[in-house]
Amino acid sequence: MVPQEVKLLDLLSNNDVTFFIPPYQRNYEWTDEQCEVFLTDILKTYELNSSGKRSEHFFGSITYFETEHVFGQPSKLVLIDGQQRITTTMLFLVALRDILGDGDISRYIDGKYLKNNNVSGDSEFKVKLKQVETDWGAYKDIILSNELTARDKQTAVYRNYSFFCNKLAESLSQGIDLSCLVEKGLSKFSVITIELKPEQNQWENPQEIFESMNSLGKPLSLADLVRNYLLLGMNADKQSHLYDKYWLHIERSVPGRVSSFIRDYMQAHEAKSFYKAIEGHYKDLYSIFKDIFGNDDAETLLKDLAKNATFYSFCIGEAPSGNAEIDYYLSDLNRMSVTTAYSFLMVLLRTWKEGAFTEQNVVDILTAFRIYCLRRRLMGITQAENKNFPTYCKWINQLIQAPDKKQKMFELLAWQESNLRLPNDVEVSRQLASMRFDNFGYCKFFLALVEEALTKSRPDLSNQKLQLEHIMPQTLNDDWRNELGEHCEEIHQELLSSLGNLTLIRHNQELSNKSFSTKREVYEGNAGLQIARSFITDRVVWNEEAIRARTDWLIKFFLEKVFPVPSDMRMKNNFKPKEHRGLSFQSLQLIGLNIEFTADQSFKAKVVGDKEVEFEGKKWRLSPLTAEIQRRRGQENKSGSYQGARFWSYDGMSLLDFIDG
Repeated sequence: MVPQEVKLLDLLSNNDVTFFIPPYQRNYEWTDEQCEVFLTDILKTYELNSSGKRSEHFFGSITYFETEHVFGQPSKLVLIDGQQRITTTMLFLVALRDILGDGDISRYIDGKYLKNNNVSGDSEFKVKLKQVETDWGAYKDIILSNELTARDKQTAVYRNYSFFCNKLAESLSQGIDLSCLVEKGLSKFSVITIELKPEQNQWENPQEIFESMNSLGKPLSLADLVRNYLLLGMNADKQSHLYDKYWLHIERSVPGRVSSFIRDYMQAHEAKSFYKAIEGHYKDLYSIFKDIFGNDDAETLLKDLAKNATFYSFCIGEAPSGNAEIDYYLSDLNRMSVTTAYSFLMVLLRTWKEGAFTEQNVVDILTAFRIYCLRRRLMGITQAENKNFPTYCKWINQLIQAPDKKQKMFELLAWQESNLRLPNDVEVSRQLASMRFDNFGYCKFFLALVEEALTKSRPDLSNQKLQLEHIMPQTLNDDWRNELGEHCEEIHQELLSSLGNLTLIRHNQELSNKSFSTKREVYEGNAGLQIARSFITDRVVWNEEAIRARTDWLIKFFLEKVFPVPSDMRMKNNFKPKEHRGLSFQSLQLIGLNIEFTADQSFKAKVVGDKEVEFEGKKWRLSPLTAEIQRRRGQENKSGSYQGARFWSYDGMSLLDFIDG
């Protein structure tokens, strides 16, 4: 491993080599912002050299290794680091070629930097930089001046090529000699090349070196790390085969969500919760992934990931499952942002496709689960779902064996601790009667469910004509004061946002504070929705009595038609008593994970036992550790005694919430 300084364009002008971006590398991801920095550096270097001041620009390092050479073909240099920078440089050069048009300089750029002229045809060696498969089609079409497809134009490769074309066209219109941008700008860019020789030196391990490098300071995602882990130890042909057969399917099944899919796949496998798949957690999740799957055959694991990516695509609404009713329920769960259930839903759908459930079984299970989620979102109690929903994967065998799948799902949902309870009819009716329903985030969705239960047809929530209507208007005029009577202001304040005063209509114009008789004509006519007629248009006046009567009707309708629960669960507390009142890391499934001191997250501790954490190499109980940290912070209380769970959190959630629900 001997670093050498070379000029970037000298490296790219060698017609005896082709750079290959291996399948385990990330896709091309540079944005306009990063391309703008690159272009600015070229312009600055060009301006300084044009003014007589000698200037160069260091463009980072390029790390690669050479695969086995085949006589008659260019050497194949596999990039470990520098993919994003070299791709961006090539896109700048091809944009320059195309802006300059057909001429000597364009042909020079094309033959010297973009293509290998000693390769005939359009093989992968003809283009001097071979991209990963998801970028290859667009990149090759741009380099070879082929007609671009709609898919090509959606890639970052095309977007940045267009960016450079536009910027270079602007520079040309300003009188800048574009060829000089290369001669006095880009040609002055230098890089450090590092050639690895893993066959000669075992310590020059491409996998270890790749894992330690980031692109422009951007950490590798969980998807990048896992792809690297599964592919990098193989020869190039095997890598390409597995990438094309399995990994490409994963990326196309769950576009832009591969890291989240892998995290949910891990949760499904272990039936437990892990960190959310965000940048700060990628390395921890990757370490857990290796702990779980470290002994698995890479191809077998890739095959299973690809298989489950198909089921995951059903969960997230990226592809149809093959059953419209199942897709209907999955769509509603996505509308309610029940993303923390994807692990469970993925296993449920996989079990169905493997033949252990019928389509009706899945519909019955999803019916119960949707009702559970509807009720909880109405109550505003979604805490602990992220921690517990993945554990529902353990229920699959019980559901398979149950003769009544829906009843069994309700029983499982109703036998959890109180923070995961299935709200009963008493809770729900009180909430519906007292809440400001127009402030509820799912207000229109819930009212659309009423319309659907009435007519078997759900209104399109994306339709701009679909309006949330306050029957008694938000601003009272004299007509409405007379309608409401002596206590009009009190009635207006109390009942304006209540459930009974709200409906959905399809109408082009605002009804605002028009009289009730005028509104009633609209509801009866072209509003087109039954919910705008039921318990409204049969009224002569719209007053306190009418609003309360409609509220009572809607509450009953919700409970009996929209999200009914089994009769034995309507009035009882649908949860089990807590088994652990004190803090138990074992029961919370936190052993082996890191927790944070909420007030200062620079203090972290690793959970190492049911009651113990490790901090600065020493084992602590949480309360004494809390006292020690508060002492260091100069905020120790007089007693020196603390309820430790109140001061610590996991994944942004207080440990006290885990305990008390």
